[in-house]
Amino acid sequence: MDVKKASQEIMELFIQASHRYHALEKIPAKTQAKHDLYHSERHWLDKIGSEPGMNVTEFARAAGITKGAVSQVVKKLEAKGFVRRYKGGDNNKEVFLELTRAGRELHVAHRKKNEETIKPLVEELKKYPDGSIKGFISLLAWISGYLEESREQMKGHQ
Repeated sequence: MDVKKASQEIMELFIQASHRYHALEKIPAKTQAKHDLYHSERHWLDKIGSEPGMNVTEFARAAGITKGAVSQVVKKLEAKGFVRRYKGGDNNKEVFLELTRAGRELHVAHRKKNEETIKPLVEELKKYPDGSIKGFISLLAWISGYLEESREQMKGHQ
């Protein structure tokens, strides 16, 4: 196998998939509530609902984005009535996030939808041996780390 050619093909396919995913993020989804949600906002609701008690700093670190970016998303979700911020902790300066009742309802509905959405991937992965799946996961993790390193290097060139 020509590893250099395979590397180029993997990166091209990854970039193509990233572009398609990014396009998905721009399409608002209808909800039972009066506000539509973007794909990324639904993922934030999932994260907040799945990680109760996590503060804004921890969310930023887990998502690989700045606290300012977290605050921007949270402001939108607060305005739509899905998230609430509150202070707590030992120093009363830490800001925590929790879902409102409407946010919890959407979180539950989205988790059910995710179960349906992932079924084709589950079926596809059943075709591969465990070692191949582990290798694919490892490769995706490497690409993610590589992109983060590249981002940090590019920030240094500004």
